[in-house]
Amino acid sequence: MEFGEVPVINDVKVPDEDEKVKEELQKLGQPVFINGEGEAERRQRLLHLRAAEVDESDDEDDGGDEDEEFYTPGPQELYDVRSRILRDSLGRASARLEWQRRFAKANQEFTTILQKRRDINSKLATVDLYGSQVIPDVTRAVSSVKFSPASDLVGCGSWDGSVHVLSSTDLQPVVKLAVSHSEKVGALNWKPGCKQRVLLSGGNEGTINVWDITPSESSQTSPGIPIVSIKDAHSDRITSTLYHPVNELAISTSFDQTWKLWDVSRQTELYQQEGHSKGVFTGSIHPDGSLFVSGGLDGIIYVWDLRSGRALMPLQKHIQGIYGLDWSPNGHQFASASGDCSVKIWDMRKLDRSGDEIATIPAHTKLVSDVKFFQGEGEGEDRGTFLITSSYDGSLNIWSADNWIRVNSMQSYNDKIMSCDVAVIDSSYTMVSGGWDKSIRLWKQNQ
Repeated sequence: MEFGEVPVINDVKVPDEDEKVKEELQKLGQPVFINGEGEAERRQRLLHLRAAEVDESDDEDDGGDEDEEFYTPGPQELYDVRSRILRDSLGRASARLEWQRRFAKANQEFTTILQKRRDINSKLATVDLYGSQVIPDVTRAVSSVKFSPASDLVGCGSWDGSVHVLSSTDLQPVVKLAVSHSEKVGALNWKPGCKQRVLLSGGNEGTINVWDITPSESSQTSPGIPIVSIKDAHSDRITSTLYHPVNELAISTSFDQTWKLWDVSRQTELYQQEGHSKGVFTGSIHPDGSLFVSGGLDGIIYVWDLRSGRALMPLQKHIQGIYGLDWSPNGHQFASASGDCSVKIWDMRKLDRSGDEIATIPAHTKLVSDVKFFQGEGEGEDRGTFLITSSYDGSLNIWSADNWIRVNSMQSYNDKIMSCDVAVIDSSYTMVSGGWDKSIRLWKQNQ
Protein backbone atom coordinates (compact mmCIF):
# COMPACT_ATOMS: atom_id res chain seq x y z
CA MET A 1 0.00 0.00 0.00
CA GLU A 2 1.46 3.37 -1.03
CA PHE A 3 1.64 6.26 1.44
CA GLY A 4 -1.37 8.50 1.01
CA GLU A 5 -3.60 5.67 -0.20
CA VAL A 6 -6.71 5.22 1.95
CA PRO A 7 -6.85 1.64 3.27
CA VAL A 8 -10.18 -0.17 3.08
CA ILE A 9 -11.43 -3.40 4.69
CA ASN A 10 -15.03 -4.51 4.12
CA ASP A 11 -16.00 -0.96 3.02
CA VAL A 12 -14.53 0.51 6.23
CA LYS A 13 -12.27 3.53 5.55
CA VAL A 14 -9.91 5.55 7.74
CA PRO A 15 -8.26 8.96 7.17
CA ASP A 16 -4.97 9.06 5.28
CA GLU A 17 -3.61 11.98 7.38
CA ASP A 18 -1.65 10.79 10.40
CA GLU A 19 -2.94 13.50 12.75
CA LYS A 20 -6.55 12.53 11.99
CA VAL A 21 -5.65 8.91 12.55
CA LYS A 22 -4.25 9.83 15.99
CA GLU A 23 -7.44 11.76 16.82
CA GLU A 24 -9.56 8.74 15.87
CA LEU A 25 -7.44 6.46 18.05
CA GLN A 26 -7.83 8.88 20.98
CA LYS A 27 -11.61 8.87 20.52
CA LEU A 28 -11.56 5.09 20.67
CA GLY A 29 -9.52 5.21 23.89
CA GLN A 30 -6.61 3.46 22.18
CA PRO A 31 -2.89 4.27 22.60
CA VAL A 32 -1.73 6.77 20.01
CA PHE A 33 1.80 5.41 19.92
CA ILE A 34 3.05 1.85 20.06
CA ASN A 35 6.75 1.06 20.10
CA GLY A 36 8.08 0.46 16.58
CA GLU A 37 4.86 1.57 14.88
CA GLY A 38 5.07 3.98 11.94
CA GLU A 39 2.34 6.02 10.24
CA ALA A 40 1.30 3.25 7.84
CA GLU A 41 1.10 0.69 10.67
CA ARG A 42 -0.91 3.14 12.80
CA ARG A 43 -3.45 3.63 9.99
CA GLN A 44 -3.67 -0.11 9.53
CA ARG A 45 -4.29 -0.57 13.27
CA LEU A 46 -7.11 1.99 13.18
CA LEU A 47 -8.56 0.24 10.15
CA HIS A 48 -8.65 -3.09 11.94
CA LEU A 49 -10.21 -1.45 15.01
CA ARG A 50 -12.94 0.09 12.88
CA ALA A 51 -13.48 -3.19 11.05
CA ALA A 52 -13.66 -4.99 14.40
CA GLU A 53 -16.39 -2.55 15.51
CA VAL A 54 -18.42 -3.53 12.48
CA ASP A 55 -17.83 -7.22 13.18
CA GLU A 56 -18.80 -6.78 16.84
CA SER A 57 -21.97 -5.02 15.76
CA ASP A 58 -22.77 -7.94 13.49
CA ASP A 59 -21.96 -10.38 16.30
CA GLU A 60 -24.33 -8.54 18.66
CA ASP A 61 -27.04 -8.93 16.08
CA ASP A 62 -26.23 -12.65 16.05
CA GLY A 63 -26.08 -12.85 19.85
CA GLY A 64 -22.24 -12.80 20.04
CA ASP A 65 -20.63 -11.08 23.03
CA GLU A 66 -16.89 -11.79 22.73
CA ASP A 67 -14.47 -9.00 23.68
CA GLU A 68 -11.03 -8.49 22.19
CA GLU A 69 -8.09 -6.72 23.88
CA PHE A 70 -6.05 -4.19 21.89
CA TYR A 71 -3.27 -3.53 24.40
CA THR A 72 -0.31 -5.34 25.84
CA PRO A 73 -0.37 -5.50 29.66
CA GLY A 74 2.75 -4.02 31.26
CA PRO A 75 4.81 -5.64 34.01
CA GLN A 76 3.72 -5.39 37.64
CA GLU A 77 6.81 -3.28 38.37
CA LEU A 78 5.66 -0.55 35.96
CA TYR A 79 2.13 -0.67 37.37
CA ASP A 80 3.51 -0.18 40.89
CA VAL A 81 5.67 2.77 39.78
CA ARG A 82 2.74 4.45 38.04
CA SER A 83 0.59 3.94 41.12
CA ARG A 84 3.27 5.58 43.24
CA ILE A 85 3.56 8.49 40.81
CA LEU A 86 -0.23 8.90 41.03
CA ARG A 87 -0.26 8.96 44.84
CA ASP A 88 2.76 11.24 45.07
CA SER A 89 1.46 13.68 42.44
CA LEU A 90 -1.89 14.03 44.23
CA GLY A 91 -0.13 15.17 47.41
CA ARG A 92 2.04 17.64 45.50
CA ALA A 93 -0.93 18.97 43.56
CA SER A 94 -2.84 19.55 46.79
CA ALA A 95 0.09 21.50 48.28
CA ARG A 96 0.52 23.55 45.09
CA LEU A 97 -3.17 24.47 44.92
CA GLU A 98 -3.18 25.45 48.59
CA TRP A 99 -0.21 27.77 47.96
CA GLN A 100 -2.05 29.32 45.02
CA ARG A 101 -5.21 29.82 47.09
CA ARG A 102 -3.28 31.56 49.85
CA PHE A 103 -1.50 33.76 47.32
CA ALA A 104 -4.79 34.69 45.64
CA LYS A 105 -6.40 35.50 49.01
CA ALA A 106 -3.50 37.75 50.01
CA ASN A 107 -3.54 39.54 46.66
CA GLN A 108 -7.17 40.20 45.92
CA GLU A 109 -6.55 43.80 44.95
CA PHE A 110 -5.28 44.25 41.40
CA THR A 111 -3.23 47.27 42.43
CA THR A 112 -1.40 45.14 45.03
CA ILE A 113 -0.45 42.54 42.42
CA LEU A 114 0.57 45.23 39.94
CA GLN A 115 2.84 46.94 42.44
CA LYS A 116 4.53 43.68 43.43
CA ARG A 117 5.18 42.77 39.80
CA ARG A 118 6.56 46.23 39.11
CA ASP A 119 8.93 45.84 42.05
CA ILE A 120 10.12 42.47 40.72
CA ASN A 121 10.58 43.83 37.19
CA SER A 122 12.50 46.85 38.44
CA LYS A 123 14.95 44.49 40.17
CA LEU A 124 15.25 42.30 37.09
CA ALA A 125 15.98 45.34 34.95
CA THR A 126 19.20 45.86 36.92
CA VAL A 127 20.59 42.37 36.28
CA ASP A 128 23.96 42.63 34.55
CA LEU A 129 27.16 40.69 34.03
CA TYR A 130 28.76 39.88 37.40
CA GLY A 131 31.63 37.62 36.46
CA SER A 132 33.05 35.23 33.88
CA GLN A 133 35.17 32.11 34.19
CA VAL A 134 36.88 29.74 31.80
CA ILE A 135 37.15 26.34 33.47
CA PRO A 136 40.70 24.95 33.34
CA ASP A 137 41.16 22.05 30.91
CA VAL A 138 37.74 22.48 29.24
CA THR A 139 38.43 22.27 25.52
CA ARG A 140 34.94 22.53 24.01
CA ALA A 141 31.64 24.36 24.50
CA VAL A 142 29.93 24.38 27.91
CA SER A 143 26.71 22.67 26.91
CA SER A 144 24.80 22.60 30.21
CA VAL A 145 24.68 24.63 33.44
CA LYS A 146 22.46 23.98 36.45
CA PHE A 147 22.20 25.49 39.95
CA SER A 148 22.10 22.99 42.81
CA PRO A 149 18.90 22.87 44.94
CA ALA A 150 20.58 25.07 47.59
CA SER A 151 21.90 27.39 44.84
CA ASP A 152 25.41 27.22 46.29
CA LEU A 153 26.88 25.16 43.45
CA VAL A 154 26.72 25.15 39.66
CA GLY A 155 26.99 21.90 37.72
CA CYS A 156 28.62 22.31 34.30
CA GLY A 157 28.80 19.83 31.44
CA SER A 158 31.00 20.23 28.37
CA TRP A 159 31.13 18.81 24.88
CA ASP A 160 34.60 17.51 25.71
CA GLY A 161 32.85 14.97 27.99
CA SER A 162 33.84 16.53 31.31
CA VAL A 163 31.57 17.46 34.24
CA HIS A 164 32.60 20.18 36.71
CA VAL A 165 31.08 21.68 39.84
CA LEU A 166 31.73 25.37 40.60
CA SER A 167 30.93 27.70 43.47
CA SER A 168 27.90 29.81 42.53
CA THR A 169 29.31 32.91 44.22
CA ASP A 170 32.65 33.23 42.43
CA LEU A 171 32.64 30.41 39.80
CA GLN A 172 35.74 28.84 41.33
CA PRO A 173 36.14 25.07 40.74
CA VAL A 174 34.97 22.86 43.59
CA VAL A 175 34.97 19.39 42.01
CA LYS A 176 36.07 17.97 38.69
CA LEU A 177 34.45 14.59 38.16
CA ALA A 178 37.03 12.11 36.93
CA VAL A 179 36.29 10.05 33.81
CA SER A 180 32.96 11.82 33.35
CA HIS A 181 31.91 10.82 29.82
CA SER A 182 33.80 9.67 26.76
CA GLU A 183 31.76 11.97 24.51
CA LYS A 184 29.65 15.16 24.72
CA VAL A 185 27.69 15.81 27.92
CA GLY A 186 24.14 16.64 26.88
CA ALA A 187 22.52 17.83 30.11
CA LEU A 188 22.74 17.79 33.90
CA ASN A 189 20.18 17.68 36.68
CA TRP A 190 20.49 17.83 40.48
CA LYS A 191 18.48 15.52 42.69
CA PRO A 192 15.81 17.65 44.42
CA GLY A 193 15.03 17.61 48.13
CA CYS A 194 18.07 15.54 49.03
CA LYS A 195 20.59 16.15 51.83
CA GLN A 196 23.26 14.65 49.63
CA ARG A 197 24.30 16.64 46.58
CA VAL A 198 23.57 14.21 43.78
CA LEU A 199 24.09 15.09 40.12
CA LEU A 200 22.71 13.23 37.09
CA SER A 201 24.46 13.41 33.71
CA GLY A 202 24.13 11.86 30.26
CA GLY A 203 26.63 11.60 27.42
CA ASN A 204 26.78 11.10 23.68
CA GLU A 205 28.12 7.59 24.18
CA GLY A 206 24.73 6.64 25.69
CA THR A 207 25.77 6.40 29.35
CA ILE A 208 23.88 7.85 32.33
CA ASN A 209 26.01 8.67 35.40
CA VAL A 210 24.98 9.58 38.96
CA TRP A 211 27.48 11.52 41.07
CA ASP A 212 27.60 12.15 44.81
CA ILE A 213 29.18 15.60 45.15
CA THR A 214 31.13 16.33 48.33
CA PRO A 215 32.72 19.78 48.03
CA SER A 216 36.16 20.17 49.51
CA GLU A 217 36.86 22.85 52.09
CA SER A 218 39.41 24.46 49.80
CA SER A 219 38.99 25.74 46.28
CA GLN A 220 41.10 22.91 44.89
CA THR A 221 39.40 20.32 42.74
CA SER A 222 39.01 16.76 43.89
CA PRO A 223 38.27 13.68 41.80
CA GLY A 224 34.95 11.92 41.78
CA ILE A 225 33.58 8.66 40.43
CA PRO A 226 29.94 7.90 39.62
CA ILE A 227 27.96 6.07 42.29
CA VAL A 228 25.76 4.69 39.50
CA SER A 229 26.68 4.24 35.85
CA ILE A 230 24.14 2.90 33.35
CA LYS A 231 25.94 1.84 30.19
CA ASP A 232 24.14 1.73 26.83
CA ALA A 233 21.12 3.49 28.34
CA HIS A 234 20.37 4.72 24.82
CA SER A 235 21.63 3.72 21.40
CA ASP A 236 22.41 7.33 20.47
CA ARG A 237 23.23 10.70 22.03
CA ILE A 238 21.56 11.42 25.38
CA THR A 239 20.21 14.97 25.25
CA SER A 240 18.66 15.44 28.70
CA THR A 241 18.54 13.70 32.07
CA LEU A 242 15.85 14.69 34.56
CA TYR A 243 15.14 13.64 38.13
CA HIS A 244 11.50 12.92 38.90
CA PRO A 245 9.99 14.24 42.18
CA VAL A 246 9.93 10.58 43.20
CA ASN A 247 13.69 10.82 43.60
CA GLU A 248 14.81 7.34 42.61
CA LEU A 249 13.04 7.83 39.26
CA ALA A 250 14.55 9.72 36.32
CA ILE A 251 13.79 10.38 32.66
CA SER A 252 16.27 10.55 29.80
CA THR A 253 15.75 11.75 26.22
CA SER A 254 17.83 10.81 23.22
CA PHE A 255 18.61 11.19 19.54
CA ASP A 256 17.41 7.57 19.17
CA GLN A 257 13.90 9.14 19.05
CA THR A 258 12.87 7.78 22.46
CA TRP A 259 12.59 8.85 26.05
CA LYS A 260 12.93 6.41 28.93
CA LEU A 261 11.78 6.19 32.54
CA TRP A 262 14.38 4.76 34.91
CA ASP A 263 14.63 3.46 38.45
CA VAL A 264 18.11 4.93 38.94
CA SER A 265 18.70 3.36 42.33
CA ARG A 266 18.31 -0.12 40.80
CA GLN A 267 19.69 0.86 37.38
CA THR A 268 16.50 -0.48 35.81
CA GLU A 269 14.73 0.71 32.66
CA LEU A 270 11.02 0.84 33.49
CA TYR A 271 9.63 2.16 30.24
CA GLN A 272 10.67 3.22 26.75
CA GLN A 273 8.48 5.57 24.74
CA GLU A 274 8.60 6.28 21.01
CA GLY A 275 6.57 8.82 19.08
CA HIS A 276 8.90 11.46 17.66
CA SER A 277 10.03 11.17 14.04
CA LYS A 278 13.41 12.75 14.85
CA GLY A 279 15.65 12.92 17.90
CA VAL A 280 14.11 13.93 21.24
CA PHE A 281 16.20 16.92 22.28
CA THR A 282 14.59 18.09 25.51
CA GLY A 283 11.93 17.43 28.12
CA SER A 284 10.44 18.73 31.36
CA ILE A 285 8.62 17.02 34.23
CA HIS A 286 5.53 18.65 35.74
CA PRO A 287 6.07 20.04 39.27
CA ASP A 288 3.60 17.46 40.60
CA GLY A 289 5.36 14.63 38.73
CA SER A 290 2.19 13.67 36.87
CA LEU A 291 3.02 14.82 33.33
CA PHE A 292 6.06 14.92 31.07
CA VAL A 293 6.52 17.07 27.98
CA SER A 294 9.02 16.02 25.32
CA GLY A 295 10.35 18.18 22.50
CA GLY A 296 11.90 16.82 19.33
CA LEU A 297 13.91 18.02 16.39
CA ASP A 298 10.75 17.28 14.39
CA GLY A 299 9.30 20.48 15.90
CA ILE A 300 6.62 18.57 17.82
CA ILE A 301 5.89 18.68 21.56
CA TYR A 302 4.10 15.73 23.15
CA VAL A 303 2.37 15.83 26.52
CA TRP A 304 2.56 12.45 28.27
CA ASP A 305 0.66 11.25 31.33
CA LEU A 306 3.18 9.38 33.49
CA ARG A 307 0.36 7.86 35.54
CA SER A 308 -1.14 6.00 32.58
CA GLY A 309 1.48 6.12 29.81
CA ARG A 310 -0.88 7.86 27.41
CA ALA A 311 0.08 10.61 25.00
CA LEU A 312 -2.43 13.35 25.81
CA MET A 313 -1.81 15.56 22.78
CA PRO A 314 0.72 16.59 20.12
CA LEU A 315 1.51 20.31 19.82
CA GLN A 316 2.77 21.29 16.38
CA LYS A 317 2.96 25.08 16.22
CA HIS A 318 6.76 25.45 16.01
CA ILE A 319 8.26 25.24 12.53
CA GLN A 320 11.70 24.03 13.65
CA GLY A 321 13.15 21.78 16.34
CA ILE A 322 12.45 22.15 20.08
CA TYR A 323 15.57 22.87 22.17
CA GLY A 324 14.14 23.85 25.56
CA LEU A 325 11.06 23.11 27.69
CA ASP A 326 10.17 24.15 31.22
CA TRP A 327 7.07 24.05 33.43
CA SER A 328 5.95 27.06 35.43
CA PRO A 329 5.57 26.52 39.21
CA ASN A 330 1.84 27.24 38.75
CA GLY A 331 1.52 23.77 37.20
CA HIS A 332 -0.65 24.68 34.25
CA GLN A 333 1.72 26.61 31.99
CA PHE A 334 4.93 25.58 30.28
CA ALA A 335 7.28 27.25 27.80
CA SER A 336 8.98 25.87 24.70
CA ALA A 337 12.10 27.21 22.98
CA SER A 338 12.72 26.51 19.31
CA GLY A 339 15.10 26.82 16.41
CA ASP A 340 12.50 29.11 14.81
CA CYS A 341 13.77 31.86 17.20
CA SER A 342 10.54 31.92 19.19
CA VAL A 343 9.32 30.88 22.63
CA LYS A 344 5.74 29.70 22.96
CA ILE A 345 3.69 29.62 26.16
CA TRP A 346 1.14 26.82 26.57
CA ASP A 347 -1.66 26.53 29.12
CA MET A 348 -2.99 23.05 29.91
CA ARG A 349 -6.33 24.55 30.97
CA LYS A 350 -6.90 26.06 27.54
CA LEU A 351 -5.49 23.46 25.18
CA ASP A 352 -8.08 21.83 22.98
CA ARG A 353 -7.80 19.77 19.82
CA SER A 354 -6.49 22.81 17.93
CA GLY A 355 -3.44 22.75 20.21
CA ASP A 356 -2.98 26.52 20.24
CA GLU A 357 -0.46 28.32 22.43
CA ILE A 358 -1.57 31.28 24.57
CA ALA A 359 1.41 33.44 23.58
CA THR A 360 4.27 33.50 21.11
CA ILE A 361 7.37 35.49 22.06
CA PRO A 362 9.70 36.56 19.22
CA ALA A 363 12.49 35.96 21.70
CA HIS A 364 15.74 36.06 19.71
CA THR A 365 17.24 36.48 16.26
CA LYS A 366 18.73 32.98 16.23
CA LEU A 367 17.97 29.55 17.66
CA VAL A 368 16.66 29.68 21.26
CA SER A 369 18.85 27.18 23.12
CA ASP A 370 17.18 27.14 26.54
CA VAL A 371 14.24 28.46 28.57
CA LYS A 372 13.79 28.48 32.36
CA PHE A 373 10.93 29.69 34.58
CA PHE A 374 12.01 31.15 37.89
CA GLN A 375 11.02 28.39 40.30
CA GLY A 376 11.55 30.49 43.45
CA GLU A 377 12.07 29.39 47.00
CA GLY A 378 9.47 27.91 49.35
CA GLU A 379 6.20 29.76 48.93
CA GLY A 380 7.66 33.05 47.73
CA GLU A 381 5.28 35.32 45.87
CA ASP A 382 7.80 35.80 43.05
CA ARG A 383 7.69 32.14 41.99
CA GLY A 384 6.93 31.80 38.31
CA THR A 385 6.70 35.57 37.75
CA PHE A 386 9.38 35.59 35.06
CA LEU A 387 11.39 33.35 32.74
CA ILE A 388 14.79 33.59 31.06
CA THR A 389 15.93 32.50 27.61
CA SER A 390 19.33 31.98 26.00
CA SER A 391 20.18 31.95 22.33
CA TYR A 392 22.77 31.36 19.65
CA ASP A 393 22.57 35.12 19.04
CA GLY A 394 24.69 35.52 22.20
CA SER A 395 22.01 37.15 24.37
CA LEU A 396 20.32 36.24 27.64
CA ASN A 397 16.81 37.72 27.95
CA ILE A 398 14.38 38.07 30.87
CA TRP A 399 10.61 38.03 30.25
CA SER A 400 7.65 38.88 32.46
CA ALA A 401 5.31 35.92 32.95
CA ASP A 402 2.29 38.24 33.11
CA ASN A 403 2.33 39.89 29.72
CA TRP A 404 5.38 38.13 28.18
CA ILE A 405 7.16 41.47 27.69
CA ARG A 406 10.96 41.60 27.74
CA VAL A 407 12.22 43.07 31.00
CA ASN A 408 15.96 42.92 30.32
CA SER A 409 18.36 41.82 27.59
CA MET A 410 22.01 41.12 28.31
CA GLN A 411 24.58 40.76 25.55
CA SER A 412 28.11 39.79 26.43
CA TYR A 413 28.91 36.79 24.31
CA ASN A 414 30.45 37.04 20.89
CA ASP A 415 29.24 33.51 20.34
CA LYS A 416 26.38 31.11 21.12
CA ILE A 417 24.88 30.67 24.59
CA MET A 418 24.18 26.97 25.02
CA SER A 419 22.32 26.83 28.35
CA CYS A 420 21.06 28.96 31.24
CA ASP A 421 19.55 28.71 34.72
CA VAL A 422 18.18 31.11 37.37
CA ALA A 423 18.15 31.21 41.19
CA VAL A 424 18.25 33.59 44.17
CA ILE A 425 21.67 33.99 45.81
CA ASP A 426 22.17 36.35 48.74
CA SER A 427 18.69 37.85 48.14
CA SER A 428 19.61 38.74 44.54
CA TYR A 429 18.23 37.29 41.32
CA THR A 430 21.15 35.47 39.71
CA MET A 431 21.50 33.80 36.31
CA VAL A 432 24.21 31.51 35.01
CA SER A 433 24.99 30.73 31.38
CA GLY A 434 27.32 28.42 29.49
CA GLY A 435 28.80 29.35 26.15
CA TRP A 436 30.24 28.08 22.92
CA ASP A 437 33.43 29.95 23.86
CA LYS A 438 33.95 27.50 26.80
CA SER A 439 33.12 30.12 29.42
CA ILE A 440 30.66 30.30 32.33
CA ARG A 441 29.08 33.66 33.16
CA LEU A 442 27.16 34.92 36.20
CA TRP A 443 24.55 37.63 35.80
CA LYS A 444 23.39 39.31 39.00
CA GLN A 445 20.86 41.85 40.20
CA ASN A 446 22.44 45.11 41.35
CA GLN A 447 21.66 45.84 44.99
